[in-house]
Amino acid sequence: MNVSLPPKVILRPSFVSMAAVFASFAAWLFPSFGVLRKGFGERAHVNVSSCVVLASWYLLIFMSFTVGEKLGRTKVFRSSGLRERMFSLDSDLLYYIFSLLTAVGMVTTLIKIFQSLSLQQAIAFVALGQANSLKEALYEDYAVGIVSLRYLVLYSASIALYRIIRWKSFSPLNILNILMLGVAALVLGSRLTLIAALLSVVFVLSFGKRSIRFSIPKLIILGTLLFLILSGLNFSRNAAYYENNNLSFGLAGVSEIVAYLGGPFQGAIGSASVVDQLVAGGDLTFRNYVDVEINLNTDSAFVHLHEQFGYASWAYIAVICLFMGFVFEFLASLGKTFFLLPCGAILYGSAELWRLDLFHQGIFIVWFVLGIGLPVFLIGCQRLFALIGGFVPMGRSVG
Repeated sequence: MNVSLPPKVILRPSFVSMAAVFASFAAWLFPSFGVLRKGFGERAHVNVSSCVVLASWYLLIFMSFTVGEKLGRTKVFRSSGLRERMFSLDSDLLYYIFSLLTAVGMVTTLIKIFQSLSLQQAIAFVALGQANSLKEALYEDYAVGIVSLRYLVLYSASIALYRIIRWKSFSPLNILNILMLGVAALVLGSRLTLIAALLSVVFVLSFGKRSIRFSIPKLIILGTLLFLILSGLNFSRNAAYYENNNLSFGLAGVSEIVAYLGGPFQGAIGSASVVDQLVAGGDLTFRNYVDVEINLNTDSAFVHLHEQFGYASWAYIAVICLFMGFVFEFLASLGKTFFLLPCGAILYGSAELWRLDLFHQGIFIVWFVLGIGLPVFLIGCQRLFALIGGFVPMGRSVG
């Protein structure tokens, strides 16, 4: 049995952002059956006021993305595509550059970790289900710099997966990039990057197609495999916590997904009726009004933006969503180029907006600036060399 979906409709920030909200709502309603961890004890009280406020917030996000996407598709801004072969998604130059930058960032990151830990300690932490200790070692005396290049594994790994799936190419470079993605997910605890890479690959593979067909059995197999991978990553970080709470490997995996999805909706719906207090109280004020586990630190972008920016967060979210929707469509109009990679990053940022404003986080800034800036820099160099080359024959003819 197969199912067909229109990628031009569902793989856009406006749709993906709302799909994530509904997934969060469904997880919030999902029963615990007396054994699952949901990220909160007592479900937040819902009233008309909280529903109206939260519905208005998400409607603003949806409309802002939609308007931005429509602007990006207008003839005024729409591009006819890049003709330079070097920027094609199938070319090697940018792939090599992103792979090199990722490798430099990864090596630098591992060096910093192993300055604090020995290899034996690192292996022991992973084996004992305490892999978070590796990430904690990285953030001791942390400073933004070369280590931030590790975030580019999103791009290098996405292209590697694209080439493996599309061309069945298991080259050493492709395998290396997949291994670096594994290091980011396991050693650095970056499940976020793994999910972002998978979403980006789906976007790139379906780009330009009117519909994409999914085999239900294959989807079930892939979903099961992804669940096992994520559950394994969770268990490598929090094994002792799960064992203390009598959660088996499977129950721990399901609990983590339910808490990850439903916790932020609990924070948002419980805080929507006390926005005045959030604005006046500042950081973590919502915990005075909402029951959310203390170890959950992404308790809805709605909550954190109001605590950080006050009522100006409504203007901020409208502007940032409009801008990202516009950039997404404009870059996609350039065709099947490396500019699809920052499109994938924007798509993932919109998917996270129900729980976290990723758009102003360091990881997204690296994705956005280098994902767009590096190809633009190469385009500028190419045009400059062409211009210089055009002047040389004229100078010689005069001589």
